[in-house]
Amino acid sequence: MRTPVAAVVMLGSGALLAACGSSHTSAGAPVARSLSSPPSTTSSTAGSAAGGDCTIYLYGHAARAEVRSSGTADPADECHSLSSALSRGGDFWTTQAVAVQELVPEVCAMRKSDVVVVVRDTNAQIYGQSVCSALLQSGWAEDAQAAQAAQQQDQQTVQASAQAGARAANQSTAEDALTSLQDSNSAFDNAKAVRGDLTTAEKDLAQLRKDAKGGNGEDCYNVESVVGYDAESVVGYDVTSSAAYDVEQEQEAIDGLRSQITVLKDAQAALTADGQPTLPGASAAIATAEAHVTTAITTTNKAIDDLNAILKTAYGIANALGTGDCADSGPGEVPQGLSHIS
Repeated sequence: MRTPVAAVVMLGSGALLAACGSSHTSAGAPVARSLSSPPSTTSSTAGSAAGGDCTIYLYGHAARAEVRSSGTADPADECHSLSSALSRGGDFWTTQAVAVQELVPEVCAMRKSDVVVVVRDTNAQIYGQSVCSALLQSGWAEDAQAAQAAQQQDQQTVQASAQAGARAANQSTAEDALTSLQDSNSAFDNAKAVRGDLTTAEKDLAQLRKDAKGGNGEDCYNVESVVGYDAESVVGYDVTSSAAYDVEQEQEAIDGLRSQITVLKDAQAALTADGQPTLPGASAAIATAEAHVTTAITTTNKAIDDLNAILKTAYGIANALGTGDCADSGPGEVPQGLSHIS
């Protein structure tokens, strides 16, 4: 009568799997059981993999075993025999690579003679631990040096992954910053709104001059309700409300452009520090944006000076218009003008 068995791996001596007596395993634990014949689907040519002369994989899971030989044993043959032995009973071990997105860390490293097996698994590592236990039970010994080398390889993989992630992030940041700056350069309008405010104020000042030709008007009406209104509520509004808002918006746009320039410069510096080439067109985009900033400041401040002068002129005309009983009927003190942007 056959007793329950746990598969025990014995590499390097021709018989890969020997059965040893075992009590019941815990429910759900993966066990490679001895069957009358191994699956016929396993290839006789073991798949090569970084970190092992050959590697076998547990189908549908991350668990794998890397086999190395420093002597006469053929790792490909060992992998084929091991995958066949471990596949007896339901689990399917294969030399066909099983792709995973995460690091598969080392569980154990075992040696017998000149053959080393590094077992890897993820999460709870129950499949990998099952293989490690089987190796120990069949006389394999833990190889501290091989385990340390595997752990160092894992650390290097983690570091390389982090560096690759940072490199990709730097590249993406730089590309986004360049696109954003190029879009802003394309949309540059050289303080169009402020220049429009100046044009409006010039037209309204011209109307005020025309209205002022009417003199005092009956009961000072022209001084107070026409020309005075023109100065305070038309030209004054043009400068202290409409233009003031647009100047503020222009300052914010310039600050935003400067911020985009800084982001792109920082992203370019990060690429350089990482040994990557800078983005084509980035330097030109930065130079264009910096020129736009200078131009916008110059244009806006020139318009501000002209707007302040118009406001002062309008109030001057309205205040000087009244004579006789209409003297001092104008709008009074000139409001504070606009400040330069920077």
